[in-house]
Amino acid sequence: MRNQILRIGILSLLWLAPGCAAAKDAGQSDEQEKQNIRQVFETYIASVNEADLTLAARVWAQTPDVSAITPLGRSRGWESIKADVYVNLLQKMFAERRLQPENLVIHVSGDVAWANYDWKFAAKLADGQPMASSGWESHVYRKVDGKWVIVHLHYSSPVTRQ
Repeated sequence: MRNQILRIGILSLLWLAPGCAAAKDAGQSDEQEKQNIRQVFETYIASVNEADLTLAARVWAQTPDVSAITPLGRSRGWESIKADVYVNLLQKMFAERRLQPENLVIHVSGDVAWANYDWKFAAKLADGQPMASSGWESHVYRKVDGKWVIVHLHYSSPVTRQ
């Protein structure tokens, strides 16, 4: 009886060992995926700071189901995000922009990931007046054809009390 229990224990360990190795590899893979997403995130920040449509097109999914929620409204679909966020907001409203992220946290779950961070935004309006704001932003990413892209953005600013 004791030998039979010992055999079952050894067989169980041998059966679980490949799964443990796979779990370790998955953890390492998640760290690599987080680095890949961080690169997409950094390109997103550059796309905002430069109001650059070419950079934006590299990081956003260019499909009708992508969305962005900003204090100025909701944009659905890549064409709307391009027009509302990049052209009408970033290019037309601001002569200069500086988005500074802090406290970035990235989570990965298979082919979906999400990130959130705190931001500070310093800008010069089109009329030359300075402007500053701060808040929080969340992104949802999806891996499409081996590449991470933003499929949703939501940002919030603190309520100002009078």
